[in-house]
Amino acid sequence: MDGGGGGANVGGASKGPRSLCCYICGHQCLTSSWEIHEKGCIKKWEETEAAKPPGQRRPLPRKPELGAGATLEERDAAAQQAYNTEGKCACPGCGRSFAKEESLAKHMKGCDKAAGMSMSSGRPTSASRKGFGGSMGEHPGGEGKREHSKPAGPRSMCCYIC
Repeated sequence: MDGGGGGANVGGASKGPRSLCCYICGHQCLTSSWEIHEKGCIKKWEETEAAKPPGQRRPLPRKPELGAGATLEERDAAAQQAYNTEGKCACPGCGRSFAKEESLAKHMKGCDKAAGMSMSSGRPTSASRKGFGGSMGEHPGGEGKREHSKPAGPRSMCCYIC
């Protein structure tokens, strides 16, 4: 064997197709189709951001600048870093990052630290969640009862033999 950890290279040759992480969407893309993917990804990013209100638009993540002698692994690591810092959406309350803004919006509904903050600015919104009674299943009166409760534990059956 190669004696290394992970077995990615055997005798200097890499296994499988050569791919890079996209600095915009975070997906792995084959090097042979990288330019096509990058153009499509930039177009999709710009269309998505143009549909948002001006205050919520984010700039296109910057392409990592590496020298001509950079290896594929160095390029991949730089692109992954750029995606993690600029391509993802972060919760203004707890700092957790999400690939999709829809996921961030769902998270913020239940994030205690982000209660009453807007997604874009991290500042309290004018309609902060004042009447929020705690868990999502509680009645407005705060009795703690759930609207659709399920029986606790697994269903059981009586054995007809014993």
